[in-house]
Amino acid sequence: MAESRGGHRSNVFLAATLVVAGASVPVRVRNISARGALIDGGKLPPEGTAIELRRGSLAATGAIAWHVSGQCGVRFDADIDVANWTRRIGHSGQQAVDDLVARVQRPAAPGAAAPPPAARADSLASISADLAATCERLAARPDVVTACAEELLELDAIAQRLRNVLSA
Repeated sequence: MAESRGGHRSNVFLAATLVVAGASVPVRVRNISARGALIDGGKLPPEGTAIELRRGSLAATGAIAWHVSGQCGVRFDADIDVANWTRRIGHSGQQAVDDLVARVQRPAAPGAAAPPPAARADSLASISADLAATCERLAARPDVVTACAEELLELDAIAQRLRNVLSA
């Protein structure tokens, strides 16, 4: 069943760049469909503004459909390939991160002293907060977004996975 807003929307958390009148603003894509996206970030333009949304080598032109409290909807001029926009790009360090998360999620061996649940949650919460703050600082720097777009996307994905572990 198609939604009136442009079809199926994929919920994501992707770092991207919004280009408005030649100026770049780092944003996060929260959901995306072939016809539009929900983005959030600072200094978002008003409704009706012509924009270009960039993620790595991908770009889509469109306009701001609505703007409320640090979020806005983008309507693309032409349909995009959502799979390309949401594709995760692996890198050599990803396996080490995956292994670490698996170890954190794995139950303790019989007889091993496990940390108290509250202490473990506090530790993971602290790590999650530090990672999120670092991601925000890096995403706020256009030079870093341009030079390290894929790495920022990976950090975003890691932060999301960590938040999922905490909420489970």
